[in-house]
Amino acid sequence: MHATILRRRAALDAMRWCLGPLLMVALMLLATTAQARQPERDAIQVLASYHRGSPWSDELVDRITEAADWLEWQGGVNVDYLDARRLDESAAFELHRRRLAGREAVRPASRLLLIDDAALRFYLDHAQALGGPERVVAIGINAPSLRERAMARGVKLILTQAVAERSLDFLEELFGVPLPLLVLGDSTGSGEHLTREFLASLEAAEGAHLAQVLWDWTPADVVSTLSALPARTRVYLVEGQTTGAADLRPDARRWLHDLADRDVRVFCHLPYQVRLGCAGGAILDTRRLTRLAVETLVSPAFSELPTVQDVRASRRMLHASFHAQVPADLREELEWLEVEGVMASADTRLSQLTWGGVAFTGLLLLLLLMLVVSRRRARRAHHRLAVDPATGLPTRQLLEAEFDELRSEGDGWLFALMSPGLRDYRQHVGLPGAQALFREQLPALRESLPRECRLYVNADLGVIGFLSADQGESGEVMVDRCMARLSQAPAGHRVSWYASLLRLSGMQADFAQCRAALDDGLFRLERQGWRQPVIRVEPMEREEATRFRQLSEALETLIDHPDAQWRLVVQPKVSPLTGELSGAEVLLRWRHPELGDIAPLEFLPVVEILGMASRLDHWVMTRGLDWLARHRERLPGLTHLAINVNLATLSEPAFQDRLTERLSALALPPSMVELEITEHADFRDLDAIERVMAPLRDHGVRLALDDFGTGHTAFRLLQRLPFMAVKMDRSLLLAAGERAQAQEAYAAMVYFAERLGLSVVAEGVESDEQAEWLAGLGIGEVQGFRYARPMELNDFMAAYGIAAAPNPE
Repeated sequence: MHATILRRRAALDAMRWCLGPLLMVALMLLATTAQARQPERDAIQVLASYHRGSPWSDELVDRITEAADWLEWQGGVNVDYLDARRLDESAAFELHRRRLAGREAVRPASRLLLIDDAALRFYLDHAQALGGPERVVAIGINAPSLRERAMARGVKLILTQAVAERSLDFLEELFGVPLPLLVLGDSTGSGEHLTREFLASLEAAEGAHLAQVLWDWTPADVVSTLSALPARTRVYLVEGQTTGAADLRPDARRWLHDLADRDVRVFCHLPYQVRLGCAGGAILDTRRLTRLAVETLVSPAFSELPTVQDVRASRRMLHASFHAQVPADLREELEWLEVEGVMASADTRLSQLTWGGVAFTGLLLLLLLMLVVSRRRARRAHHRLAVDPATGLPTRQLLEAEFDELRSEGDGWLFALMSPGLRDYRQHVGLPGAQALFREQLPALRESLPRECRLYVNADLGVIGFLSADQGESGEVMVDRCMARLSQAPAGHRVSWYASLLRLSGMQADFAQCRAALDDGLFRLERQGWRQPVIRVEPMEREEATRFRQLSEALETLIDHPDAQWRLVVQPKVSPLTGELSGAEVLLRWRHPELGDIAPLEFLPVVEILGMASRLDHWVMTRGLDWLARHRERLPGLTHLAINVNLATLSEPAFQDRLTERLSALALPPSMVELEITEHADFRDLDAIERVMAPLRDHGVRLALDDFGTGHTAFRLLQRLPFMAVKMDRSLLLAAGERAQAQEAYAAMVYFAERLGLSVVAEGVESDEQAEWLAGLGIGEVQGFRYARPMELNDFMAAYGIAAAPNPE
């Protein structure tokens, strides 16, 4: 094997010396051309097959908008709905053709994104009505004949069939094999194609097999059929009447919940099916799907991209009722669903048992009466005390108590205000100084808003307020005018403010849904670089908002003393051939006493929304360095410890000062610390970032670019910033194992990084074949489940540490 690898490596080195100069010249020409000719950024036109309110369409449209914001596509996104489910398809097509023909103020877009079969059929039959777009990408396409026609017309297709295969693998790992499945399908429209594709994947699976298919079903049919099948049978939804044509029927939306009430859990692989009541699976990552679609549309190399791309990215989700059945080493890798509901159910059963022993009805009534009186007194006391002492404003908790009353008054607006300057001021001078500046801003805020506006203090030195619609103007106009007036304040007191706005008219959302939407709006403004002063949002789904509220309240309570619930785990970096330890990466885990294990992908975005990322980074850095100092003598193979850091935290003088102080106090060489910054961070101001990174590099601290190859700015960053290493994203390795073109691209990126003098780390290694191929490319350090999952600290020491030296007597 080693001789084969040496021969391959020699051949690859020869190829590199021949192609290296050509690759560098091509990259320079591409960069020069991109700078010299900036394409006009018109809006991305989205055409959805179904109606607004269809769970699948709404999910993808929201994610497409997020992807455009994340890529900083300034042209924005326009969306049209064909409504080809509620209407006959031919009628829907004719209606949309007339709609397009009547448009005069909006010019046709050059970039078109199609969702599902009907939208693609409309484009293939009526491309001129859409203005003959230059670039077309389609997602969610099921009919094979449509795919062939689309490829012949130059449409780029992005498929998701592989996610279903991953979901089957997940269920096999979870429940063991053999695993019989009762498949809930759909005999109408595109649902039949989806069902047959899933059945083909199921036939190819090693451990799962088909028990029976129900093409058109009701909860009663499922229960009856399941009773005649083996006891180990699980139910899997592909495209049933809850999500197909019957999504127009309100009663069908309850079918999955009805089955759950009968102790029948249904699994799936699409995210909106989880929201309808499925118990989980390997769920399609629609963020990755839509991000790939939008990146393809705006890519300068659109014509060279593959005609067909397959998204395999998924998130493992599972209902909390299965927690006890899951092996302990898998629990931390899952996103748990309905944790609160499962706990509430347990509490309900306990309550029933407790009160079942109460024999005297009169005593029960007396206790209930005393409880009501006590709660009323507590509510009154809460109202008296619900004032923030630092600002004099009522607290957000008081607004929550008054929310139903405010909404009952009729039309109105809820808004949240945030000042990035205040948050930065707090990081530099501390909370008391930032609160003093906040108090100085309050008079200007009050003068800029109508007198009747109610203001409450929000998290992280923000403001949340209510505007009545009786003012005679829309809330958008009033809040926008407020932002403009604040920007014209005297220079000595000027602080920029930004607003997230939500209208309360005619909606039934509760306060948690509204607050979560407002916070998410501010987070989106921040991710866009605060380019616009006001963003309008809509309430979140109730389940999503409830979970957001639970996590945000838990974090606000925990952040000052997180040691009781946060802990570090370590994933080793090793040689791809020998498996010998070379480095390690510390990762954060959170185990809440009531919510259980919470996945980082779930709580880290909430940390960023609440402005707590800096404190989290400080905690991880401090604990990681302390652990390294205690154990590095027992880890002779460990050359460095990688720590993930937000770019905003890295820019804080306090973080760099703390890092250098701890290194000195612990007698740790700076070269043993590697700070990883994700490629998806905000790298717009490269001059400022270079000034931040240079002192760290000069001090000897290693800097690494994480998720390399997944964004559109990687090569520019490597040529400007003082990185010492890159981590190849795991998705690139997966793609390299499936397509020759992706394999060549992976090798080219490795070669490019090495020519810049950068170390390369490969993530996501899961097989011997991958390790051997990476070694042949000259990569000396890898991470992945082939070697080890993230490990508890004691387990890591047991696996890689040497025995401690005995104490001298």
